[in-house]
Amino acid sequence: MLLLGMKYSPSQNRAEKGGNLLKTFLTPLIFLSLSATAQTHKISASLYDLKSERTKKLYTVDISLQQKDGLFSIHSIFKDLAGNTVVEEKGEVLNGEIVTYEISQLQSKDKGWVTVRDGEVLFTYEDSKGKKKTDKEKLRKPLVATINFNDFVMKNWSTLEEGKEIDIRFAVWDRLETVGFTLKKVGEPELDGEKTMEIRMKPTSMLIAALVDPIYLWYSQKDHLLRAQKGRVAPKLEKQGQWKSLDAETVYTKD
Repeated sequence: MLLLGMKYSPSQNRAEKGGNLLKTFLTPLIFLSLSATAQTHKISASLYDLKSERTKKLYTVDISLQQKDGLFSIHSIFKDLAGNTVVEEKGEVLNGEIVTYEISQLQSKDKGWVTVRDGEVLFTYEDSKGKKKTDKEKLRKPLVATINFNDFVMKNWSTLEEGKEIDIRFAVWDRLETVGFTLKKVGEPELDGEKTMEIRMKPTSMLIAALVDPIYLWYSQKDHLLRAQKGRVAPKLEKQGQWKSLDAETVYTKD
């Protein structure tokens, strides 16, 4: 189901603000429901120009999730309108916790890996020239990335519904670190006849919050699944011969 006619508040229209400080601060949020009973999920989405009111499609993404012995394997492929793969993500989640996450940004030719092991979060970043950088930090929970975000929201639905704030650490692959965010319900709009929960994802750092707009997400009250989001995504746009970070509207459908 698509949420058509959704309005974006004026405060959310400052795309690209913050520029190079967080050039790919949030990779695309892949929100999958990690149902304990399901063996396979198929989800697709369309990415639209933020100001086009869903008239200008930029990219698509196909997401598959497979379950085996409690371990969920996620694979996401972003394509341009010509069918060329521009970003590929893979990851494994065990009982809602990140095990591994990797991303290949084929436009900028950057790659990243995140591994959680022995109480540490290990980061590896490889640039377009093949040069690698590594770093690590102590695991601070809850640790969230694109591959387990929706599962986290579903497990904390009642807390969010009560209007309480939840602090998370978000794994940012190209910064080789985790960054603090706060999740909070900011509304319950009815969209296309369906009641939703609107969640704001805002940086906890005052410096970052001053430079980067929050991400907004709309979840169905009926099945608690994500219908749409507005904010940073993984694919980029080419401007003057350079690949620039992209804020877009992403609309999800469950196959």
